[in-house]
Amino acid sequence: MLRDVEERKALTGIKISRESPSISHILFVDDTMLLCKVSVSESQEVMRILEDYETASGQKINLAKCSVSFDSSASRAARGK
Repeated sequence: MLRDVEERKALTGIKISRESPSISHILFVDDTMLLCKVSVSESQEVMRILEDYETASGQKINLAKCSVSFDSSASRAARGK
């Protein structure tokens, strides 16, 4: 599922340095971080990923336990979308 997202370049991810590859996700034992650009299209992609995960696994994601963090350079207008 995430491999498809990477291949389609649907999430921009972040770069640690100019020469490093982009990181679009980090998987922990029971947590996942999805890293993306502040844009409507990428936030829609994140929601699609979560919905696809629910369908594939039969598990329900508790959105009340999810959080969104923004880089300090993200504008207030972008954060509100």
